[in-house]
Amino acid sequence: MRTFHLWGNNGEPNFISPESVALYWILKDSKYGITKENAITRDEIVFSNNTDLSPDNHLPLLIIINDEKEEPIKVSGFDNIIRYYQRVEPTTVNPDNSNQLYENSLLEYVMNDMNPLTMYQLYLNSANYVGFTRKQFSQLLYFPMWYNVPINYRTNVRKQCDTNLNLEYSLIEDDPDFDTLGKESDDDSTKATDLTQSKTFKLKAKSLLKNKNEFHEMKHNLQYLKKMTDVIKQWFVVRYETLPQDQEIAADILLLANIYIQISLPQGDKVLEALQKELGEEKMKAITKMLDELKGKSITIDKRSPVFNEQGNIIMSIYHRGCSYIWDKSAT
Repeated sequence: MRTFHLWGNNGEPNFISPESVALYWILKDSKYGITKENAITRDEIVFSNNTDLSPDNHLPLLIIINDEKEEPIKVSGFDNIIRYYQRVEPTTVNPDNSNQLYENSLLEYVMNDMNPLTMYQLYLNSANYVGFTRKQFSQLLYFPMWYNVPINYRTNVRKQCDTNLNLEYSLIEDDPDFDTLGKESDDDSTKATDLTQSKTFKLKAKSLLKNKNEFHEMKHNLQYLKKMTDVIKQWFVVRYETLPQDQEIAADILLLANIYIQISLPQGDKVLEALQKELGEEKMKAITKMLDELKGKSITIDKRSPVFNEQGNIIMSIYHRGCSYIWDKSAT
C-alpha cells in the first residue's frame, strides 16, 4: 500500500502547496515512474492536510506499508519522493539513469529558487495573502489551527525571502494579521489632551505606516518579478542544453506547478504580463501548452478522505505533540 498525503480539498490539490500540485500531476501519468499500469501495489491519494503525519512536518508525504508487522516507510517532500523512486525503481523515461545528475540538479534549482518565489506570492504579497491564502486554511484545517498556521508560515516565509530576495520587513504592526495602531490604549494615565495619544494622531500615524508599507511592497514586488523572470529564463537556457526537450522530467512539472499557481492568484495578471514581456510569445505558448496538458489529464489513482487518525483535528494534534514530546525525552 502506498499512500500519498497532499494539501488539498474537494478532490483537488490546493494552491498553497506547489509540491502537492506537482506530485498530483505526476501521479496522473505512469511515464514518470512512480505509478505503474497493472501494478500489484495499491496506490491512493489522501488530502489529509496534516503535517503532523510527516517526520519533518512537511507535505506532500508518501507512506509505504509493505507488511503490517513492519514500520511504514515515510518519505516527505516532492524532491525526496522523486529521489526515492529513482533509487528503488528504474524510470521508464530514462532507464539507464545517464542524465540523473542533471535531473537532480535541475530539481534542486527549482526547489531552492522557484519555490520560495511562489511562497512570497502566497504569503508576503498582501493582496494574495488576504484575498486567497489566509482564506484557504479555514477550508483545509480544523479550528483553531486554521488561524495560527498561516501566520506561522508567513513568518517563516519572510525569513526565507529575507535571505533569497533581500527583502526588508519591519515590525509586526506591518502584518495584515495584526492591527495594533487602531486599538485604544488601556493605560489609565492616557489623557485625551495628550497629542501623541489623540485619535487624530493615531489615524495619521496609521496612514503614514500604510503608505510606507505600500511603498515597500511595491519595491518588493518589483524585486520578486525580476527574480522570477530571471529564474525562468535561466531555466530555459540550462534545461534544454543538458536534456532533450521532449523528455519531461519531474523538475519540469514542479516548475510548471509554481508558474501555474503564481499566475492564478489574485495578483496573477501582473505575473503573467511580466512573463509574456520577458520570455516572449514562443516560450509562453510552450508553457501554456504544457500546463493545459497537465491539467487536462485524468487521474486513475483512488482518492479518499482521511480517516480519524489521519485528520488534523484537535485530538490527533494533541496526540502527535504528546508522542513528539515523549520521543524527545527518550532521545535525551
